[in-house]
Order: sequence, then structure tokens, then C-alpha cells
Amino acid sequence: MSLEAMCWVMSGDAPVADVNEFAVLGTMADKADPDGCGAWLSKETIAARAHISEETVKRCWRNMKKRGLIARGDQSLVRHYRADKRPVVWDLLIPYAYFSNVERINAERARLGRDPLTPEDRPPIAPPPPKKARADKGKKRPKDTTSPKDPTSEQRGNSQTPRDGAPSAPSGGTTSRQRGNYKLSAGELTDPQSRKGNQSDTREESRPSVPTAEVGAREPGTDGGTDGGGAVEVQEESSASTGGRASAPASSPGVDLLMQVGTAHPDRMLAGYGTALRDVGLLVTGRLEEGWSRESLWALLTAPLPQPLTHTPAAILAKRLTRLPSTPPTGPAPQVPAQPTGPAPAEQRPAPAPQQPPRCACGQLADVPGPEPRCAGCAGWPECEGGCGRRMRESGTCAACEYASWPECEGGCGQHLQDGGTCDNCVYAAEMTVPTAPDGTCAGRGQHRGECGYPVRAYGMCGRCLVIAQNERRQDLDADWDAAVAAAAEAVTTEQQAVQQAV
Repeated sequence: MSLEAMCWVMSGDAPVADVNEFAVLGTMADKADPDGCGAWLSKETIAARAHISEETVKRCWRNMKKRGLIARGDQSLVRHYRADKRPVVWDLLIPYAYFSNVERINAERARLGRDPLTPEDRPPIAPPPPKKARADKGKKRPKDTTSPKDPTSEQRGNSQTPRDGAPSAPSGGTTSRQRGNYKLSAGELTDPQSRKGNQSDTREESRPSVPTAEVGAREPGTDGGTDGGGAVEVQEESSASTGGRASAPASSPGVDLLMQVGTAHPDRMLAGYGTALRDVGLLVTGRLEEGWSRESLWALLTAPLPQPLTHTPAAILAKRLTRLPSTPPTGPAPQVPAQPTGPAPAEQRPAPAPQQPPRCACGQLADVPGPEPRCAGCAGWPECEGGCGRRMRESGTCAACEYASWPECEGGCGQHLQDGGTCDNCVYAAEMTVPTAPDGTCAGRGQHRGECGYPVRAYGMCGRCLVIAQNERRQDLDADWDAAVAAAAEAVTTEQQAVQQAV
């Protein structure tokens, strides 16, 4: 946290244009250095802390950069972030005249490897442009003259709505005569006309969800269903007259049988499905009247349900009842076909037996697959010529022995190289490593930054010095590459010119 940067923003000295710029600049100042540099908060973080949108943050950045409040800083400070997650480093351009202790600020900048502040680098910042006033400020809103005005309309209220010229009759309320009539014991209040909304509505009686016709009476060529299609949709919505609560069905042979089935098998209890108990009970009563025995219907109603369930038990039982033939069989009770069942739960499935790798007859792991797996020794493979004892399909030296025969790296890392010499890692370490200070701290690559005194991270340097050294090395490599490309292009151009002259 930088006290100088925070005071510059919070005291009102920073020439911000609006409250959004004030919030964005204050959030950035909280993470900046004392000189205002090195603030790298992302737009997502600033938007979350200032409670504004990310587009507002980007707009404030553009406007403040255009007016000279902020500028892009040293982007190498965020090299340790991933490339696609790397935020932009901003510098708050606090004017030079604002710092009362500029010597201490410049000393801190020298320690960080930055040039001292000067009045030319940090000039005063112009105040923000004044806000534009509304063009219609102080002017009355013009009246709408697009729609004609009705001359018979009232003076106040909605003058655009046309109204009838004659006054309308009273529609509700009470009226009374002039005072002074004391002879009547009853009051003088009269109701001139009642509103239509005050009249009581006559609602039609709700139609029952099940027709009153007998279930046993069916037309020829149908299967007993309500629509003749072979399936019955059991109505389960509650009646409006009962306030959303299902009324208790009247007792009947079918309802009594369903209640007994639900007591013996709780998963077949239809009492909690609204009017389903009444509807399915009518179907059961019809089958009993057709001659079906209670034992046959009991077996039908208690048969296993399909798994997994895709319909309610009431719909499944109703469909089974509608599929029964009109005439019951003369023999024993019909056998209910087996219902399809779904896969067993994971905890009930047997654990798969672990697969054993193929083995040779001698007990060793097989290297040669096939109907008769064999190991390398039983298959007669030759041994490695390097003396490691491995058996190979073809005679020769294995890769491990061949790697061990290569010369070691001259840098002392222990790596084997086919052509000898020094590996790239050792070359890089030799170019980057610098001697440390006597106390074991970073010497800071003295020709660039002087002694910094920070702990050593790698190659004899601290983290910041290591980043600077890597950038310098990358610039040197880029320069060498550009020089090589330019030399090759010049050679090609020279060769083309020579060919053209020869032609």
C-alpha cells in the first residue's frame, strides 16, 4: 500500500472526472509503489472491489490515460504470471510538485533500479473537462399535439382521452336529500344503481372427473377404456370445490379391495394420489361385476411393477385393468407376465474380477503373447551385447546400454551426449550465473543495478535481477537472429543480382 498515492487520490488532488474514475484510481493506488508505479490489478479485481462493471473499468482506463493520469509501466514485473493471465502494469503519474519528500521517493526508485523523478517526467495534470449540461435544461417540456383534444373533456386529468358529452348515470355509492327532514325514522340513504361487479356470480357446478355411467356398460369393440384406445389416463388433480384437497371416495367393492391391497403392499397405496383411488376403484368394481374373482384381481394388482417407474402406480394398475378381457377365464387365475426390470444398483452388482496378466509356463510374465504365452527366456531371445542381461527380440545393444556408452557432459551435470561436448542447460547456466556478494546475497549484476542485497533465487541472482538478465539474454538472441536473417537475405539478393547480370 502506498500512502502517497492513496493521499493523492483520497484528498481530491487527483483530477478525476467522475465517481467511477475516483473508485478505479483509488483501487489502483492501494497497490502502487510510493512513486505511483507498479500497479497491476486486473480489470476483474478492480470491478469486484469498486462494485462496477468491467466495461466501466476499461472506459476509465482509456479516459485517464488520454488525460495523463496513468500510463503503461514496466511490464516485466508480471513475467511470473501465466501469459494468458498476465495483467497490465500501470503507473499513476503523480505530479512532481505533489511530493514533499521527493528525495526519499528518488532513493526508493534508485533501489528498485528506476530513474529519479524530474519535473519534466511528472508535469502537472490539467483538470478534467467540465461535464456537458443537458440541452433541454431549464426548458419546459413541449405538449403533445399529435392527438386531437376533445373539447368536452375535463380541464384536469388525462385530456387526451375522449369522453361522452352527456354525463353518465351514477354507478354505485349512496345519495341523500337535503337536511331538515326529521319525520322519517329510516335514513334518507338510497342506492341509485348497483355496480355489475357487486352482483353475485352464479358459477356452474364443477363437472366430475369420472362419468356417472356404470363401468360395466361398454360399447362393442372397445376394451373398457374411456376413449377406446386401450389405455386410461387416471385423473389426479384435486377438485376446486374442496380447496385443493382430494375428497374421500365413497365405499365400493373396488375401493375396499384397493385399500386391502395398499395395506398389504404399501407401494400400491393409492390414497395419496388425489382421485386416483376413486377412479381405479371404479375399474375394479366393473371387473368384479363382469365375473372376475377377487383372487384374480388381487394377483393382478399385486404383480411386480416395472423398474424403473415411468408412470405412477395408479396409471399402471388402471392400464392393467383395461387390458383384461370382458369375459373372465374359466380356469385358474391368469398368470401375470414378468415385468421388465432395470439394471441392478451399483452396490448390488458383483465386483469385476481383476484381470491377471498372462504368464509363461515357467511362472514369469509373458513377453510373447498368443495362445501359449512365453517369456523372453523360453522364447529364445538373445541377451543384450552391453552386458546388462536383458533379452531382446533381435541381437544387439539395448537403448540403456547404448546411452551409457555415450560421453558425459563436460559441464558436470551427468547427462550423456552422443556427440560429446556441453549440453544446452550447462551452457545457459554458465552464461547466466554471476558471483554473489560476500554475505551470500544477490550482487545485482553490478554493471546494471548495483548491489541489491536480496536473497539469491537462482544463478546467483534474486528474482528481479534474474528477470532482467533473462530479458537481456532474450534481446541478444533476437538481435543475433535478426542479424542472421539479414545476412541470409543479403546473400540471396547478391546471388540474384549476379544471375541477372550473367543473363
